[in-house]
Amino acid sequence: MFGFRKVRTPLTTFQRVDIELLMRRTIDQIGLPFVRQAHVLTSLQELDLDQTNPETLVKTAHAEVASRLPEQQAACEVQIGADSEAGYPSIYSAATDERPAVIRLAKETVSDPLRTVMELAFQLSCHYWYGVPAANELDRSARTSDLMPICCGFGVLGSEACLYDDQWSQAGWSGWSISRSGYYSTVEIGYALALFARCRNEVKPAWVSQLRLDSRETAQLAWDFFEWQEKAGHGLLFDAETIPSTQADMSQLAKWFMGADPAYALASGYALAKLDGLSPRAVEAAIHASRIGDPDVVPVAVRVLGKARTLTPELEKRVLDLCRRSKPRITVAAMQAAVELKLPLDGYRRKLAKLLNYFAGDPSPILELIGSQREKLIGLAPNIMPRLSLALRDDDKELVDACLVCLLRVRADTDHLIPKFVKAENLLEAVRARIVELKESQTA
Repeated sequence: MFGFRKVRTPLTTFQRVDIELLMRRTIDQIGLPFVRQAHVLTSLQELDLDQTNPETLVKTAHAEVASRLPEQQAACEVQIGADSEAGYPSIYSAATDERPAVIRLAKETVSDPLRTVMELAFQLSCHYWYGVPAANELDRSARTSDLMPICCGFGVLGSEACLYDDQWSQAGWSGWSISRSGYYSTVEIGYALALFARCRNEVKPAWVSQLRLDSRETAQLAWDFFEWQEKAGHGLLFDAETIPSTQADMSQLAKWFMGADPAYALASGYALAKLDGLSPRAVEAAIHASRIGDPDVVPVAVRVLGKARTLTPELEKRVLDLCRRSKPRITVAAMQAAVELKLPLDGYRRKLAKLLNYFAGDPSPILELIGSQREKLIGLAPNIMPRLSLALRDDDKELVDACLVCLLRVRADTDHLIPKFVKAENLLEAVRARIVELKESQTA
């Protein structure tokens, strides 16, 4: 009542925390004055593009984008490829001792001026981070670098370029497909743009009317949410003087973890999960968060439990209870905590077999759990073989190795088992050779 009804939150807690913290990082790096002075582009007509041919388009688009981003510290070549590489509209290759950095634009990308502009903005932002001496792996990932164009005025164009509905017709057949430009979805871009406007002290900026509808609705939801947060006495991570990090006091992290704000709880959980030997207060906070937390907070809280200094009866009971939970993300986090706490998982064979199927797209964490139990879970070796077969079919070398390492750790009879599932002689020989290499590396 009295206008204090909680509003619908935009995005999930994980999405909000991720974007708020990475936007902070980006703005801190390029400078708030730079962001506040950025001109927001709402149309390609505002750019001086020569669309006579692909080469002139790329050349002029490169110049226009580079002039609006922070100054680059090193040269970067731009090339047009024959077609897309591995399905990507553009590829960035960092500089080496032999050659400068290179951006390769797919041939189909340069047929579209908007997409050309945005792909250059994304890749030149990535190139910028490679020139920052203190940059880390996350800084140079698309999660961070794709936010820089938003901070430099490309957010409206980025929203428009985000999703492409391609229709095609060939040899009597027709169809459509959806492709994506950039790391973030249209609604995530809407939230990032709301933060962009906030740091510029803009209230209902004129450019909002030019946003595509889904981004615009999210931006409006975000502004309503910001207002509600302020009325409720909660601050945004984006604005905070001090944010949860591994540098913060553990007791303060525990306080945030048990607090009412899920964003601070999640960020605190991430920080605590990177520490070892947690205090009893931090463990108590993690147990609390695992019981009543936000859906994104609970799996992180469970992971934190594995960092406890001492295994108490309460902690053991909580972790083992969570191992039996039906939600796969929570179950996996609990099993990972159990491994860290030296609790056995051999009583969860059926659960692990189901998790292998559930996480078929990326079963590596489950394979790691199975392998950690050694011979106790040798009975799951046949369940691993379908994953190995698919990895061989897809030429996924990392997953092939993960499967083989797991089979070796549980001491499966690979000589007997693998020929039952791998029939092609060339693949069979390759697998056998790889097993020899892995065994040698383990004993080295």
